Amino acid sequence: MWDSPYVLEIMRSIEPPDPGSSPGPATTNTKRPASAGRFVTTARCCYTTWMEHPVSNKTVYLERMSKPLQEKLRVARYIDPAATNILDVGCADGTVTLALATLFPEKQFLGIDLDEEFVAIATDRAKQQKLTNVRFERTYLRELLSHTERYDSVLFVSVLHEFFTYGEGISSVLKAMADAEEILRPGGDIVIRDMILLSYTKQTDYLIPEMRTKIASQSDIEARARDFETHFGPIKTIYAMNHFLLKYMYAENWDRECVEHYVPVTFEQYENIFSLLGMEMVLRDSYLLPFLREKWLSDFSFTEDELAPLASTGFLVARKHT
Repeated sequence: MWDSPYVLEIMRSIEPPDPGSSPGPATTNTKRPASAGRFVTTARCCYTTWMEHPVSNKTVYLERMSKPLQEKLRVARYIDPAATNILDVGCADGTVTLALATLFPEKQFLGIDLDEEFVAIATDRAKQQKLTNVRFERTYLRELLSHTERYDSVLFVSVLHEFFTYGEGISSVLKAMADAEEILRPGGDIVIRDMILLSYTKQTDYLIPEMRTKIASQSDIEARARDFETHFGPIKTIYAMNHFLLKYMYAENWDRECVEHYVPVTFEQYENIFSLLGMEMVLRDSYLLPFLREKWLSDFSFTEDELAPLASTGFLVARKHT
């Protein structure tokens, strides 16, 4: 099943083969089959998740995840005003989901996660806040496909990089997008908020040697940089530098954070996925959070030119055709 021409064509389009590798068999039929979301999802094997790679300190993890709540709530801007039924995938302890349910009492929310403890916390908080328009379940996104319920918006708030890291790489992200497309009502939206970079950053080293020297001047951070390089290769491009800068400050869970791929899927790859799923891209946005800009200035004295190409946050909205 995984060798189907349709699936192989998607994988080639979003993740080109390494130079010198075999191009694989030619494809002759790349028309998207009916119910392709379910088809792609069942291929190869199911998602593996971060549950097999536990957080050493869940309290610290949840506190860090909830700190940029107001910034994460920018996702509210991209929820269609007409949407009534919204799914939040990878909701953790429900911090974002509960805030959205409070902002939009007229809408119904379902938050799903695979951590039973997180789901229990979220459910308890909903009861404490007397919110009747939100519920939480411990389930895979894939398992919702057999239900009759469909959604106007499917949200992925800072979770898809974990799908990549603790799943099967780009194929796990593809499966998640295909499942989300299938579970949407016609005209519904996939809304992504994550750490996303542009493809060109993998090709340029503009001012990177100077920035690398500034990092090396601080022994504790340099030790983390070398650790990072053992997993992701030398910090020689804007892409690699940006990736390292997004994580070096998380010393409390460093063993986990170091190996987690924060920026695995570029804007261009997401756009290719949506195109191949027959969805319309309606928004793309990228920016650097002010508090990170100030921290990098404080820690490394980077110049404005050095900071200019760096980013922390990306938003994507793709719409299912009616």
